[in-house]
Amino acid sequence: MVCSHPQTNAWIAKDSDKCDRIDAFKLADLLRLNRFKEVHYPHELSRREFKTLVQHYDELTAQQARLKTKIKARLRMQGVIVSGERLFSTAGREPVLGEVKSRVVRTAISQLYSVLDQSVAAQVEAKRLMLRAAQAFPEIKLLRTAPGVGPIGACRFSAYIHTPQRFSSKRKLWKYCRLSISHRSSNGKPLRRPRLDRFGCGRLKDVSRKAFDVAIRSRADNGFKRAYLRALEATHDETHARLSVQRKIVSTLRAMWLTKMPYCDELMR
Repeated sequence: MVCSHPQTNAWIAKDSDKCDRIDAFKLADLLRLNRFKEVHYPHELSRREFKTLVQHYDELTAQQARLKTKIKARLRMQGVIVSGERLFSTAGREPVLGEVKSRVVRTAISQLYSVLDQSVAAQVEAKRLMLRAAQAFPEIKLLRTAPGVGPIGACRFSAYIHTPQRFSSKRKLWKYCRLSISHRSSNGKPLRRPRLDRFGCGRLKDVSRKAFDVAIRSRADNGFKRAYLRALEATHDETHARLSVQRKIVSTLRAMWLTKMPYCDELMR
């Protein structure tokens, strides 16, 4: 059985004439013309379970960000504006709460802090489970040799990619990581300015961005930092240079996984 991507089947679902018989004939036409896009699905149970653990960790991380934003918003509504991480520390939150005059609002914000503490504890446990499960996948230790890629980044890349063989070229990997440029034109005239493709896995784009930030801030010399400086000198545009290096990062990680070789500058070509 082959699972087809729903985006390519939108013309079936959104057609004004729709029923099971018509849909079946349209799906058969897509199959006959080989115009369907197959959805990758790992057959190994261990891979599916590992991806679930990584998704669970990412969801808890996103939940913490939402809670922190909500706490800051509630404090701003009370005229309390505080910057920095001390707002969320155990010692720093008490004086901040003391500035809230309303007892009812102070109690409500304290409950948000309690939920945040529970989320942090759950994230720590999820990270422990994820790293323990990662020991079964040898490519994760290999990916960690790349500059800027830590244990969490390696786990996320491995979980969302599943296997590097699913991408026949690095450009297809860029598209899946939301790093490719999409163009729209009609009769040779552009309909809008080129921009990054919004379809794909945004969490892989986040992996490349965080690896880029760590590699650039590193005091040690590395290939990604040198590539960024060369691109910046050529384009004089920080965004273009950064995106170029992010593409190099995901391409290098794919090459390391395919060749089973630790990081070296030759793999960046």
